[in-house]
Amino acid sequence: MDIKIKSSMEIYKNPSIDPDNTNVQHKHILMTNMGDTLTAIQKGRLSVDGDVLELSDEAKGALQEAFDKAMKENEKVNEMNAAMHDSVWVQQTGDAQRKMMEDEARAIKIATSIGKGDVVPTKDEAFLMTTKPDLYKLAKMRALMAEKHKKEKSVLDDDEEPKEYDWDKGQDDTLHRVAVDIAIGDDGMSVAGVSEVAVSSSDINNLE
Repeated sequence: MDIKIKSSMEIYKNPSIDPDNTNVQHKHILMTNMGDTLTAIQKGRLSVDGDVLELSDEAKGALQEAFDKAMKENEKVNEMNAAMHDSVWVQQTGDAQRKMMEDEARAIKIATSIGKGDVVPTKDEAFLMTTKPDLYKLAKMRALMAEKHKKEKSVLDDDEEPKEYDWDKGQDDTLHRVAVDIAIGDDGMSVAGVSEVAVSSSDINNLE
């Protein structure tokens, strides 16, 4: 499948390989796993379609530089995504505190009405019983001594629908990886170029 490269930072280009040479074929390898890149650097070789390509010191150095750049870019993406995630959490926490204060005020209003002997809607009484059972018992005790008054409207009629939070809001799915350009000619294989590239996580998941 074709991988959509969001950006590419060329780290190394082999000057001895002519890109216009029609006798040389190029194979582009995307290192989808950062661990595989590190292993290639440490062992000094790369697997290409079952064949082993021994890496020169220059190629290993280029891979290391591209690996380091990719790691730094991934760290920046992770920090940004964490900040966006935290902003949603702050919003959720603030909404929860606001809802708690509103429920407290509603419970007190319902308890006051019951305590005066007023008849409140069944759902209001159930709300008070669930959220503030002690206050409900006290209100019912006071209601026994109160004169009957009016029938109250529900204080819950304007309840908001449960809010959904978009935890993916502002999240960047970019993953930074290392790409290697392999030149294949009559003399065998060699590294023609190394790049640090940015691709979407969905593309990489489809390859792995």
